[in-house]
Amino acid sequence: MQPATLRRHTQRGTYDIESAKAVFDDCFIAHVSYVDNGLPHCLPMIALVKEEEEEDEDNDSLGNEQDPADGADKKKDKDTVVYLHGHPSTRIVELVREASRETQTGVLLAPVKVCIAATKVDGLALSSAPNGHTFNYRSAVIHGTCAPVESKTVKRTVMRAVTNHIVANRWEEVNPVASYQVSLVYVIKVSIDRSSVKTRTGPPGIQPRNREVDGPDSESPAWAGVIPVWEQLGEPVESGLTPGAKVSANLRAYIEGRNERQQAYSKCVAN
Repeated sequence: MQPATLRRHTQRGTYDIESAKAVFDDCFIAHVSYVDNGLPHCLPMIALVKEEEEEDEDNDSLGNEQDPADGADKKKDKDTVVYLHGHPSTRIVELVREASRETQTGVLLAPVKVCIAATKVDGLALSSAPNGHTFNYRSAVIHGTCAPVESKTVKRTVMRAVTNHIVANRWEEVNPVASYQVSLVYVIKVSIDRSSVKTRTGPPGIQPRNREVDGPDSESPAWAGVIPVWEQLGEPVESGLTPGAKVSANLRAYIEGRNERQQAYSKCVAN
């Protein structure tokens, strides 16, 4: 895997996949860009950065749907990939499906290339002049090549990971997934070609001014500093769809724990 080398503020860049995964794990939504017939497109999607799952076609052909957790203790050294999922009618899914088929002349089309980005804003960095204003942030970019996932076992594993990406351990405390829903979902595996992470932390910079050319400073000093920003999950709102159901201890712990982590991080990197 080649790094997508930064051109500006290179000291803010990191290129290990673990750093990229950390940003994607902390973002509910990523943005997936691709080109269709010469036109650029960008879709908000859940992007899972995880170890590549082994596709066991023998199990699928026998109709044996293994629980995604059953193979957790059989891990080997595997590549890290990105998994995307969507409805078969989604345009990016159609393109990946078309590219995986042979044409009438027996030639495969070029695989679909994507750029996947995730960004987390951690603070407003306010300087004493306009051109010093910026954000504290974490931004990860992955370039990769798409391929379809055929294995129902892998599909179930990805669906489990998607559910638990939204709320940790949620898959384990809800009703089992309907088998026809597994058939409806189309999963794309993105092999990672390049990746990079760019991070800004700390206080704003004070940009130099030529007072003779730019004029004197304001009479009252302009406040400069960082306003921490974090994502806050609110109090659950009852839907009425499952009468008698209570907010689980797992869900309550997830809300409180995530809120605490997000707030602590944004305040920590403000200094």
